[in-house]
Amino acid sequence: MIVALNFIALPDERGSGAFHYIRNLLSTMGEYTLRDTHFIVYKQRHIHAEYIGMPANAEVEYIDVPTLGNGWKRILFEQTRFYHYIKPCDVFYSYCTSLPLRVNAKRIFTLHDVYYLTNKERYGWLQRTYLKYITRLYANHVDEILTVSYYSQQQIEKYIPSAKGKVRVTHNTLPMQTVSEQEVPIAPKPFFLFVGSIQPGKNIVRMVEAFNQFNTSHRYQLLVVGKPLRNSQPIISRISGIEDVHYLGYRSDAEVSYLYQRTEAVVLVSMCEGFGIPPLEGFRYGKPALTANTTSLPEVVGNAGILVDPMDINAIADGFQAVLDRREELIKHTQEQINKFDRHLACKTWMKSLHINYTK
Repeated sequence: MIVALNFIALPDERGSGAFHYIRNLLSTMGEYTLRDTHFIVYKQRHIHAEYIGMPANAEVEYIDVPTLGNGWKRILFEQTRFYHYIKPCDVFYSYCTSLPLRVNAKRIFTLHDVYYLTNKERYGWLQRTYLKYITRLYANHVDEILTVSYYSQQQIEKYIPSAKGKVRVTHNTLPMQTVSEQEVPIAPKPFFLFVGSIQPGKNIVRMVEAFNQFNTSHRYQLLVVGKPLRNSQPIISRISGIEDVHYLGYRSDAEVSYLYQRTEAVVLVSMCEGFGIPPLEGFRYGKPALTANTTSLPEVVGNAGILVDPMDINAIADGFQAVLDRREELIKHTQEQINKFDRHLACKTWMKSLHINYTK
């Protein structure tokens, strides 16, 4: 069995949630004995093979394509010159919305959400139009669609009728091991923590305004950690200079681990999340969450967090206090939420879809 894994959409070694999703699956796959499976991994040439995280027990062949970035150059390459690099395979899989349509193999991709079909906050008109067209085209041409939550499955089947019967859930999961912590210099006040890309859909401005309303006595800090995207500068400008709010930029896994261990609670009041991994990462350290009460977040958070209306600044401000008042009660439910998203079950589902032969 020859299984092709398409990573050419990965533009740099600061992977998003979509990349962490697949890297967790690959890490768990390393716990199984792989039989009669040869992997072909496609990546941009400046991405180191070690960063992809293929398990040591896998038979892997790497094929580098030119450095393409993450814009129209990569999209055009994908449907044209990429075919000169593609070798014969039985299964061709892409970890996100990135797939050469004419590849001669079983075609599978992971569609994390259809946010661009339901909300205008994150993407501009041109990008939304492209994503609407390409995902519907993919759904027509692929054999199977994987997604990360039951909420996303429902949304995909609702907005893309041709996807019905093709969608299978492979949940986001936590990494197999906790990375070693690396200290991040911060002020001595207790803090709340946001981790995620800096973009409009994350609702960062409302989160900060609500925190400022809650933190009238200036007892707490709000730390904002994440990679800036192309439309992030207005957000960064809005939150800069606000007392007790600190934007720390992109941080390594080890640094984020350090912050998770010391935060009061993880905050994620996004307008839409296909899954929302930060609350689950906080649960690993026994930290409660303050999240939106919409999309996939109730599925992820359960009884281990406070759920609020993401459009209501007063409700978010009250949520900061509620997560402190009910902290001990919420912490009791963190492990049960972790247990719901078993990495072995997700990995087995993923390997079955890709026809990867394995034994324990």
